[in-house]
This record gives sequence, C-alpha cells and structure tokens, in this order.
Amino acid sequence: MIAKMKLLFVVSVLALLCFPVYVRSAEVEKGSRAYVGSETCKYCHQQYFDGWKKTLHSRMEQQVIKEGPGKTVLGDFSIANPNLTFTLNDVNMLVGSRFKQRYAKKIDDEYYLLPAQWSIQPKEWVQYKPKKDWWAAAGIYPEDWDKRPYSKLCRGCHSTGMDVKTGKPAESNIACEACHGPGSLHVENGGKGHIVNPVKLSLERGAMVCFRCHMSGRPPKGDFEKYAWAVGYLPGEDLKQFWVYDKPKGENSYELWAGGFAAKNRVQGNTFVQSKMHQKGMTCFTCHDPHSSRNTTSLIKSGDTNSLCLVCHGENSPQAVYRVSISEHTHHKADSTGSRCIECHGSKTGVNAVKWDSRDHTFKFVSPAETNKSGTPNACTNCHKDKDKTPEWAQKTVAEWSSK
Repeated sequence: MIAKMKLLFVVSVLALLCFPVYVRSAEVEKGSRAYVGSETCKYCHQQYFDGWKKTLHSRMEQQVIKEGPGKTVLGDFSIANPNLTFTLNDVNMLVGSRFKQRYAKKIDDEYYLLPAQWSIQPKEWVQYKPKKDWWAAAGIYPEDWDKRPYSKLCRGCHSTGMDVKTGKPAESNIACEACHGPGSLHVENGGKGHIVNPVKLSLERGAMVCFRCHMSGRPPKGDFEKYAWAVGYLPGEDLKQFWVYDKPKGENSYELWAGGFAAKNRVQGNTFVQSKMHQKGMTCFTCHDPHSSRNTTSLIKSGDTNSLCLVCHGENSPQAVYRVSISEHTHHKADSTGSRCIECHGSKTGVNAVKWDSRDHTFKFVSPAETNKSGTPNACTNCHKDKDKTPEWAQKTVAEWSSK
C-alpha cells in the first residue's frame, strides 16, 4: 500500500513537471479546484489553443497599443466630438473589438468604463452611459462613470475566474477555463478527467455554459444581487441557481421585443430557448465552434453562403425546405441576399452598437405584421429600404407568396 502511495506521489510530481502550471495570483478556487491559465492548457491542446487565440473571445480585453502591426486601439482620438471627454492617455484597458470598443480607466485597484465608446461600423464616438440595464434603471449604481465598477458589471463575462473578493480575474478574456472549468486537478492527473467538456453535458447544462454570458437576466436575491453576472457559477452546474433568465413579457422591453425576438445583443440564449432548434436537441455548439475563427461568429460553416443551414435544410437533407432550388423557398434569386437563410431566419432585430446589428436566435421568420404590431424590425424592410417598401407592402407580398 505504501509503495503504491509513493508511486502515485511520484507520478503526480512528474505530471506537474511535464505540465507547467501558471496559476495566477488572483486564482479562484471551488473546493480543491483552481484556475491554471490558458498557457498551461496549450501544452496538451495546442491546436485548440491556437484556434481560440484567433477568436474574439481571446481579445475581449486588450492592452493599449497605439500604433504598429499589433495596434489594438480602434477609436479615432483625433476627432473632435462632444461625447469624447477623455484622451487616450486616460485609458488603461480596451474592451471589445467587433461592434464597438470601450475604454477602461484604472482608479486605485478597480477599472471603470469611460463615458464614450467607439462604434466600429459607422466609425463614430457615441456616449456610453447605460440607463436601461436593470442595474442602471433601478439606480443601484450612480450615473457617474467612476462609480460603476467594471468588476461588478461586466468583467465576470469578459474574463475568466472572476474573484469577487479581490475584484480580479484569474485570467483576462474568455479563456479555456471559462467554458471548461478550473483545470488544476486535470493537470495534476496528467490530463485525465476533472475537466468539463460542454459537448458531453446534457442539452440544458451544455447550453448553460454559453448562456452564462449570452442570456440576459439578473442574479437572484442575496449576497450578489448587485452583480451583473452569474457569480459563483462554474461550467457543468445549474445556471438557474445563479441567474434568473429574462423572459418575453408580451410587450416591448429593453431586452426583447413583444414577440420574444432579440431587441439587443447578449440575448442569444433568451431567444434560442424559444426556437424549434433548441426543442429538437440542438445547442450552441451545433453551429458555433469557440476554438475557430474561420467563419463569422465562429460558425462551423459559413452562414453567408448558406453552407451551415443547408446541412439540415438543403435538398435531400433531413429537413429540406426545397426540392431543386432554394428560390422555391425564398422567392428570391438563388444568389441574392434574399436567399441567404440568416437574413430571414436570423434577422437583425437587436441593437449592439447601431440599429440593427444583432441577430435574433429564435430562427423564426419575423413577419412584417410583427413590425406593424410592435415595431420589431423585419427581414423584408431591413433589406428593401426604399420609401415605398413599407411593412404593409412586405406583408402583402408575403401573403401573395403564400397563396400561390
């Protein structure tokens, strides 16, 4: 018995030597598990690490690099704009790089988001002063930008292993352990077990790994009710114990349109759970690969070319929507924007940085009638922007298609 214990000890030591552990000073532990950092994961999972490093998840928080090939600053600080009330010298960290970029200033040991953001598509400065988020609308935090701590409002989703005691994460950005859980025991055991693979979880628990940050809601009453992220949740656990989901209310809200469609970004989970896709057993990583950037939003196949959707909905496929040409289904030319699946079944109905740049994940066709009813943007007039192309025109056209 003693010999076996000595052998196990030796194996454990060798495992640690073979898999260097870069445990951060702000590591978060749950039981005996601790965060080891993505650089440790790289030793055995180089391919996945390299893929992830090219995704937006790995660049949510960035250092300030003003010039050169590694430039990270997207905002034009040379522009005179009344919303831009600070200089680049005030910025200590960058947040975001796809739709918008926000700028954080460090005061003492805490970051605060400065009061202007750079909207990337229109290339303009706009005021950043949240008023409709639940924590702002309820007056939980003052309106002053330097009274709204980043660690409590955003950083739990923008980083990995956020520690509420220290106000610091185990690692910046959405890294390996944000989705796979703390990896110390996995390393200690030579890469065997003690790690979460979301694909192997139940449908609900697997989706929760993504819903942690892509499901609008708020924490339950208790010690962490003023935090805008699910404090204490770890991959594999029941997110509903840490986060109360926002649900359609039958009327327009900040998060969702009356019909349950996305009104803003970060409600992918709220809308996806309403979809037939979810009800039939699909999950986020049926379509998305968080270790890849080869397609927009880490899709496993292109949404722009219909490659993704037609795996299941193309001719001779399990849920085919046409026999010979996709035009049979779309009533548009096969090579036109109107025949792109995502334009009608992933319509841009939500606001991220501008109207409308965030896609709905109910995958329902948003009828022009819904626009007349609640103001929800519809796929038809999102594309047909001429003045005479009204929701009424679109509704009549769709009705004519249905009658044929």
